[in-house]
Amino acid sequence: MDTTVLVILILLGIFFVLFCIFSFVKWHANTITRWFNYKKLEIDKPILEYAEVLLAERGLAEVQVKKVGFWASLFIGNTYNAKKKLIRVSWYAARRSSVVTLAQLCRLVGLAQMDANGEKGIKSIEVYRWLNWLPILLLPLVIIGLIVDLIVLEKIGVYTLVFSAIGIVLTLFTFILAIISIRANRKAYNIGQEIILGTGILNENEEKKIKKLFAAWKRLEIINVLINAFELIYFVFKLIIASLSIIGRK
Repeated sequence: MDTTVLVILILLGIFFVLFCIFSFVKWHANTITRWFNYKKLEIDKPILEYAEVLLAERGLAEVQVKKVGFWASLFIGNTYNAKKKLIRVSWYAARRSSVVTLAQLCRLVGLAQMDANGEKGIKSIEVYRWLNWLPILLLPLVIIGLIVDLIVLEKIGVYTLVFSAIGIVLTLFTFILAIISIRANRKAYNIGQEIILGTGILNENEEKKIKKLFAAWKRLEIINVLINAFELIYFVFKLIIASLSIIGRK
């Protein structure tokens, strides 16, 4: 078997395995979420007011909690803004006093607590959320480089290399941000789990379930980054093979 074909098959195999793991973990998280949806959260306040109570208990009364509208929820719902000391909650989550919503809010309270403690990596989460689309520029940049090369040099040359390098650098920058944000988020998940367990509103069975849910959320973030990394490796490898093939025909 040709070496190129073998490498491509290996990469595809790894990607397939990661995708299967990702699908299973996501299914597991969704199953726990659906289970909690049948459990009414026994609190005497709306969910946003309860989040403010949790913040005040941790000396974070300066952090505000705000519900955002439908369209804003698509981009900035369920996030913590370190600069504004603000927790934004999507309109859907804000209207549901569920255990899952409370778990999500506890993670955001965890981020606010980390920010107050001067923890590093908080801002990387915000930056990554806005720049996680950068890898999609890789293919257009490569195409631009090819077009410029064919027009100016009439062959694949320096422009393809330069534009490809820019695309790869942007992609690697995004992955570095993703890794930093994952580290910060993992700690926020751990703090959030401590907070929700410390409320005393969950029974023993629910506590076991919520621990599994937090664990699934942490795994999903890691697997998602790995899948994106292998997609990039596969694309770069195919790009190199295609370039060598074109150059060989020249």
